[in-house]
Amino acid sequence: MKVTLVAYGTRGDVQPFVCLGAELAERGHRVRLLTPRNGAAMARGAGLDTVELPLDVQQMMTAPPAQRMLAAGRISAFFRWLHREEQGYLDALREALIEGTRDAETIVCHPLVEDRCAALAEARGVPLLAVHVFPILPTRRAPSAFIAQRDLGVLNRATHALMLGMLWRFSRGEVARLRLELGLPGARCSHSRAIARGQAPVLLAYSPLLAPAPDDWAPGLRPTGALTPSPRMRQSFGEAGLPPELEDWLQAGAAPVFLGFGSMPVLEVEPFLLMIRRTLRKLGLRAVLGAGWSELGDARDEQIFSLAGVDHQSLLPRCAGAVHHGGAGTVHASLAAGTPTLVCSVFADQPYWGRRCRALGVGETFPFKRLDERRLSAGLERLLEPSTRAAAHDLARRMGEERPLAAAVAMVEQAAPQALATA
Repeated sequence: MKVTLVAYGTRGDVQPFVCLGAELAERGHRVRLLTPRNGAAMARGAGLDTVELPLDVQQMMTAPPAQRMLAAGRISAFFRWLHREEQGYLDALREALIEGTRDAETIVCHPLVEDRCAALAEARGVPLLAVHVFPILPTRRAPSAFIAQRDLGVLNRATHALMLGMLWRFSRGEVARLRLELGLPGARCSHSRAIARGQAPVLLAYSPLLAPAPDDWAPGLRPTGALTPSPRMRQSFGEAGLPPELEDWLQAGAAPVFLGFGSMPVLEVEPFLLMIRRTLRKLGLRAVLGAGWSELGDARDEQIFSLAGVDHQSLLPRCAGAVHHGGAGTVHASLAAGTPTLVCSVFADQPYWGRRCRALGVGETFPFKRLDERRLSAGLERLLEPSTRAAAHDLARRMGEERPLAAAVAMVEQAAPQALATA
């Protein structure tokens, strides 16, 4: 079967598609991955037929205006800015999507290109499977993670309608142009409506232990677990294992905490590092700093070891706690390692995962814009509590029983029985 995967976003968005693509290829399927430029090296490293989409999402999000808006918590302004920035790529992106899916027998896509991929699948006469790495479908049980941070009761479902409606307004003009070019009638609403009604398949690629399906979802809407890379796949990325100098540093003292900044907008590095050092000194801790998108320099001494990126699967089980932005992939990595987690959320689904860490007793959370010495100290103290560590270990044990990649491959194959019959 010819499977075309369409990823969109930063590394955390692209990586699940690389994992799924590699597993499908292992099963003998012919796989093509369409990805923004920022994900192309990872996809090629995994041996996938890779088509670069004509934009770099990470470069856009690390632009100074974007970082300033994220640091200030101006999320609505950030999304409007991002939408304007994307306008310059739309024609080239449309052409790349049309060409890249021309011979697909099944299309698997990220929700940010879901409506465009729904048009492509309709035009090709092939199945479409959307992949959600965090809960976005409407429910009365909780508000949209993008709109509200607390239960709004009878208004919960309205927040989901507001969020999905905003995404549809941002994309419907481009969807209309694409459908016209493909010779299709206009779409009246977003593809997400069909998913929410149980009329279209979706792969919920996150752990049901972290985010159980609400009881008012359609029966088939059940999470299967996060799609994370195996050690062999990490080796193909050039990320497996730990550098010898880090290994020596780890063995020279007590288990450190991991501070992975990822997409956190650290605008003033020196004061930020000083605050971290004071907090570590106060609590008698050491730390490994994963710089992510920030320029943290080469801080390596008895207290701190910094590096640009690191194999989470190798490092996190050896850490006393983890502090990071709370992206879906990083949350699943730290909790699967049994590492108590402090989420300093910036935007999108990150506050949701932070609240889940707190509710499950495996960590704590607060917004990144409120990060200071007092809150960091209190958060780390919470991670070091025996009850928090015990809860994190128990959760990791249960997460280890999930088999998400096998479930994901089965969903792709079940979505396209006719394509499999002729493969």
